[in-house]
Amino acid sequence: MAVISGWSLVGDPDEFAAGEEFLLARAATNLPLLIALSAFRSGGGRTPPLFGWWTRPEGTIGGAFVRPSFGPLLLGDMPVEAAAALLGHLDGAPDAWAGRSDLAEAFASACPGRPVGHRSRLHRLETLRPCSMPDGFARPATPADHDLLDRWYESVTRGHGTPGAVAGRLASGDLHLWETGGRVVAVAGHGPRFGSAVRLDPIYTAYEHRGYGYSTALVAAVTRSLMAGGATEIVHVATPANPATYQCLGYQTVAEYVTFSRSA
Repeated sequence: MAVISGWSLVGDPDEFAAGEEFLLARAATNLPLLIALSAFRSGGGRTPPLFGWWTRPEGTIGGAFVRPSFGPLLLGDMPVEAAAALLGHLDGAPDAWAGRSDLAEAFASACPGRPVGHRSRLHRLETLRPCSMPDGFARPATPADHDLLDRWYESVTRGHGTPGAVAGRLASGDLHLWETGGRVVAVAGHGPRFGSAVRLDPIYTAYEHRGYGYSTALVAAVTRSLMAGGATEIVHVATPANPATYQCLGYQTVAEYVTFSRSA
């Protein structure tokens, strides 16, 4: 392990206890890093990952990052100065990095790159508010819904999704549907829970059924279920291509996130 100017870097997740504890304490805004860490422990990826945490001068942990086996380096919560200094402690510049906009830009001050894709906004539930209820009801997705959900998944990812993703989500039981008039019109799911935090994903309404409030009612139902299960920090991500923020339900913007690439 190397300890240099506040940054401690390790290649073994079992040595990342200090960083992981920090991420869990702020799980709602660090879920991508916790998900990547969990995926590695589950056997995902062959390239050695890298983990790191930043220590303040007084000795407390104030930031962390995860470089997964594949994909961009993920910047967790940290001061801007820690993000700007991180490159000097890495063994080479990453091809891409992602994080809160101010942190990604600070890293880019030492590692020139350009934003790629859409910026996204993280929204967190403050207090769940009642909403008007459209016709229909929420229900768990079942294997009988696989073909429909698979077509929706292909449409959303434009054919670039992970094969078998829908089957895996059905097996985990985290997908719910809104059904009306005998037709399924929307889906909402959630990822794994870390501490008391969980992220809603996916949220999708079939194009021809948009504008009726189906996804809002479904998100409200899934949110209530998660709260009943003990989740206290529920978040979702929206992009300009999917601008729904569900502010009517009590979700408020927390921060903006962006991905940078050196090859852009």
